[in-house]
Amino acid sequence: MRIVNEGLPFILSSLALALAFLLLGWWPAAVLFGLFAGAFSFFFRDPERRPPAGEHLLLCPADGLVLGVESLAGHPDLAGPATKVTIFLSLLDVHLVRAPLAATVARTEYRAGKFLKASRPEAGELNESRTLVLAGGRADVVLKMSVGVAARRIKAFVKAGDPVARGQKIGLMYFGSRVELTLAAKVAVRVSVGDKVRGGLTVLGEVQP
Repeated sequence: MRIVNEGLPFILSSLALALAFLLLGWWPAAVLFGLFAGAFSFFFRDPERRPPAGEHLLLCPADGLVLGVESLAGHPDLAGPATKVTIFLSLLDVHLVRAPLAATVARTEYRAGKFLKASRPEAGELNESRTLVLAGGRADVVLKMSVGVAARRIKAFVKAGDPVARGQKIGLMYFGSRVELTLAAKVAVRVSVGDKVRGGLTVLGEVQP
């Protein structure tokens, strides 16, 4: 099982403490930190994903549960009406974020904020977040990563001006969070509230001709 490099400090420190307590004969503490190491290894796993064929098919950016599919009158980074799809990631989901389509990162924005439970509707507006505007592809999209109660860090692997491939890993969120993907009107959404989706595999929408 592959593990993202960002998870290694958590895993190795837990293993070191488990070994130290084992040598001291403190079995309960050794077992506890051994379990922590296993939990961190599971959380920071990096499964191989092969996107389905079709450049006109937008992929879900992350694993999780679809919390909302909302029509918007507009968005500052998009022309005309738009649709916002919200995905909630639990502690059991893979927390890597992937590009839904081939495009260029036109703009990035970090915003400090609160740490409300990521499944709450207001979390998308009030919580700490990082936004990536992806343009120049089959459709323009705005991808927003927000932290939650447990998640306190978002790492972007790309910056403004970088090209991204469809399904490419572009970010990582730590310990439970949410992703909002706002799409131009010409994208027909193919997911519904309550759907369980997988980043880089599940088709979220289809660009109409």
